Amino acid sequence: MSSNQGNYRSIFKATAILGSVQLFNIVIGIIRNKIVSLILGPAGMGIVGMLTSATQTVNGFTNCGLTTSAVKNLSVAYEEKDMTALGKALYVLRKLLWSTGILGALVVLVLSKQLSIWSFGNEDFTLSFAILSLSLIITQLTNGNIVILKACRKIKLYAKANVLGNFLSLFITLPLYYIWGPGTDVPVLLSMNVTTFVCAYIYQRKLNIAEVKTEQQEFKEISWDIFKVGIAIAVSEVFPLMASYLIRANISNVGGLTDVGLYSAGFAILNGYVGMIFTAMSSDYIPRLSGLVKDDKACEVTINSQLQLSFLILFPILALFIVFSKVIVYILYSADFFAMTGMLYWGALAMLFKTLNWCYGCILIPKRDSKVYFIFSVLSAAVYLGASVVLYNYLGVTGLGVAFLISHFFDFIPGYIYVSRKYGIKVFGNVLFQFCISVAVLAMVIAANALLEGGMLLYCIDFVACLFALLYSIYNLNKLMNLKSFILSKIRN
Repeated sequence: MSSNQGNYRSIFKATAILGSVQLFNIVIGIIRNKIVSLILGPAGMGIVGMLTSATQTVNGFTNCGLTTSAVKNLSVAYEEKDMTALGKALYVLRKLLWSTGILGALVVLVLSKQLSIWSFGNEDFTLSFAILSLSLIITQLTNGNIVILKACRKIKLYAKANVLGNFLSLFITLPLYYIWGPGTDVPVLLSMNVTTFVCAYIYQRKLNIAEVKTEQQEFKEISWDIFKVGIAIAVSEVFPLMASYLIRANISNVGGLTDVGLYSAGFAILNGYVGMIFTAMSSDYIPRLSGLVKDDKACEVTINSQLQLSFLILFPILALFIVFSKVIVYILYSADFFAMTGMLYWGALAMLFKTLNWCYGCILIPKRDSKVYFIFSVLSAAVYLGASVVLYNYLGVTGLGVAFLISHFFDFIPGYIYVSRKYGIKVFGNVLFQFCISVAVLAMVIAANALLEGGMLLYCIDFVACLFALLYSIYNLNKLMNLKSFILSKIRN
């Protein structure tokens, strides 16, 4: 087996493990979302979305991007088998996580009344935000445990923590909503945070990495190396969070909480179910890329390998998702949520462009190119916010999906120009060809489903498109990594 084939198999294996985890999470999510949506309805889901979005926005301001920037420190030490450096990085990271978590909680607590007014136009949710301030500490500590598993490439342990956390949260969420119904949002959100933290902590402890206390000067050096990029990342990530929050606020003021619920539910499907490939990338791709950061040629090969495999995996998934979107919405939620189907069509196509942006943008983090990362994030958030406000006013909820596509399309252009010129990292011709094929077929499927209302012609187009996407992906995956022998070897094992 060639090294190139081994590289594709490594990426595919990580994606397969986390993809199977995501499938389990989908089943859990179907049960939870179905029952919760029937109890709360779109308006109730809108309240949950506003509470979550507001606290996440504050967390984006106060978390200082530690769990993203620290990946390089942890990954490099782990790849070099330097357990002392790894222990020191872990010691510093934990201190910083506690500090930033407490800071976030205090901000939400102090601004709880104002957050209620900004989010809902009244003070009715002041107590809810005050209680939810605790979630910022729990979330920060949870992310710290998760980043350690990712940086050390312990994909299976991370997968187990993820599965267990989601499984246990199901048995917490449903009884609370069933017994007390609407108004149980805060206890449910807090209990889910605690469950996730406990599971991540248990599996992180299995690594047996001992913290190594540092001297004051060394602590400053390590923390500054993490902070100088982390703060730029945090500030950058605040703008997308703010954009998402302002979009929800605009929808709430213009269309009402029902449309906020549709927006929240639609992107929960796109990011949670369709976006499983990004879960795999964030868990395996960033640590792998960080370890190769000094070799631009190796980074180029890694980025293109990740892009190619991601497109081939996403292509049939997105085709099937578009074709069966109404069925998926009905299974996950109810017929009351059918109005978001058009948004899902365009959001699904946007996922291909998001893959391009994501794979290229990730190189800026280990390269410590924080200033450019910040500029691109601000530009992206501005385009997304502007497009969402304008298109929602003209096209309703469907316009939000179109805005999502437009923002990712424009994001890629400046990012690619910069990375290709500065680091010489470009998209290979065969990868770009596969991308164009996928976009063309998915666009055809979207047009057919948007313009044709049932009938034999629509069913034929959908069937041919899905069959082509599946066969095309299998054929190319087999060429890249001898998929047949890979699967047979796993079955025999």
